[in-house]
Amino acid sequence: MTKKFEKQPPGDVRAFEVGGSLLWPNMTLSEFFVVLALCRRGPSTSAEVAREVSTWLDAPLPPGGLKRTLHVVAGLGWARHTEGVYAIRSAGIKIMRSCHVAYMRMLAGGPAHSDAAVHKCCVEEFERS
Repeated sequence: MTKKFEKQPPGDVRAFEVGGSLLWPNMTLSEFFVVLALCRRGPSTSAEVAREVSTWLDAPLPPGGLKRTLHVVAGLGWARHTEGVYAIRSAGIKIMRSCHVAYMRMLAGGPAHSDAAVHKCCVEEFERS
């Protein structure tokens, strides 16, 4: 490894602004799933979130399988936790909106995904189901 790659840059890019909302480039996939499930379902228990995510993955998750992630999401201020029930907060909605915007822009820009309108229609249908 050359010397110029040995040092880490000062600081850490934790978030950047997209469309007036902060986008978190270090959001884990499980955090993305949990926030999306709370946006879609509304207030939910850990077991309900796990059941929802299980349908997307087509694989069963244990009822408490996302409990740690839900705790992290609540700690980040994206959800509220009260008596075993998690509810999305406005910060969580903004994060999810930013992720969807970036995802659609990414798909629309490449030759492998030239028909973004078809993909968008599929995503919208998925969101309605």
